[in-house]
Amino acid sequence: MAQILMKLQLLWVRSRNLILLGLITVGCLMLFMAYSLYVSPQITLGLITPLSGDFAVLAGKEMIAGAELAVEQANQAGGLLVGDRHYRVELAIADDGNKPPSTIRAADQLLQKNLIFSWLHPKPLALISSPQSSLALPLAAHLQSLNLPLITAAPDLAVTGQKKNVIGIGLDHYAQGSRLATFARQTLKVQRAAILYNPDNYYSRNVVTKFQNTLEQLGGKVVIMATYGKDSAQDLDSQFQAIALQKPDVLLLPNYLPDLINQGQQLRKLDQKLGLKIPILGGDSWAGLIAANLPLLEGGFFLSPWHPMIPDRRNQQFVQDYTKAYRQPPRTNAALTYDAVQMILGAIASQKSANPEAILRGIHQPFTGVTGIISNPPSGFPIRSSIINQIKNGEAEFYQQISP
Repeated sequence: MAQILMKLQLLWVRSRNLILLGLITVGCLMLFMAYSLYVSPQITLGLITPLSGDFAVLAGKEMIAGAELAVEQANQAGGLLVGDRHYRVELAIADDGNKPPSTIRAADQLLQKNLIFSWLHPKPLALISSPQSSLALPLAAHLQSLNLPLITAAPDLAVTGQKKNVIGIGLDHYAQGSRLATFARQTLKVQRAAILYNPDNYYSRNVVTKFQNTLEQLGGKVVIMATYGKDSAQDLDSQFQAIALQKPDVLLLPNYLPDLINQGQQLRKLDQKLGLKIPILGGDSWAGLIAANLPLLEGGFFLSPWHPMIPDRRNQQFVQDYTKAYRQPPRTNAALTYDAVQMILGAIASQKSANPEAILRGIHQPFTGVTGIISNPPSGFPIRSSIINQIKNGEAEFYQQISP
């Protein structure tokens, strides 16, 4: 009997110790949770960008660098002040693989990540996506039902139009066509314009449509529209000969790489033969040209949303900070992503709330960042400033800034 009582007593002691240990563990965990929430609450932003594939360097690397710089600066300043509390800003990154299905998976990954420990790793309050319309379009539709803010530099109005939660910070196709035509007519005094483009390309077709309409409204005329397709992109002799016969004042090349590089190479060969020494115009697709290819379009003018030489204090400080941090100057995708982060943080601070609805209210207010003025009225059609660049001595030089 005594042995049974001793065993029961030992069992009770062990059980009591386990219960106490469990209570202590739970208590410590709760204290840690409370401490984390009180001392270092955080706001998480999501960045969906290509970390693999062809655009990992051109877009992904630059976007991450621009976002990380903005986040680091916010935290160095003590975090984001929301009401009377400072929040640490965190950046969650997911790979879209430069493929539309992967973009959806990347968004779901960010939004579903760490659900068990969401108090420590909260889901993103807003997302920033790749500037490619083919990736941003399905993502915008996917996020619309969640009413989660999505900021993108995609230039297609189908991405942003009539979607209250999708914010555009890039140059849309139609704005590019209109501004290029206005620049050609008012600055270059163009009367007769020629166009070479691929009508199967959505971007090129939209730029051309708006360019022609605007130029004609301003008293100019498109004298020839030469076209090419996927199978005829390499040999354009007949198109350039037809253009030369019309003696245009300017040639619009609203085309993507690598077609644009091929066209520049052929133009250089045909300049002396055909006498096509006229200004060349292009949209923001030219911004993808690397330094080695710029001389192919020497003297040409092209649009972009940003240039490192924009004469603005904010921009010059950004260029200096970025160059110091990464030991190389920033490019357009870095500047746009930096502005996207600043836009979200500014919206949260101004609304004194990190609620997605409040963020959207704040974002729909006019914003001035390192890339210029950006306005996103609730209609969903973004309006922003832009830059005219000119290629001189193999470099894309700042020519003029165009207000919205």
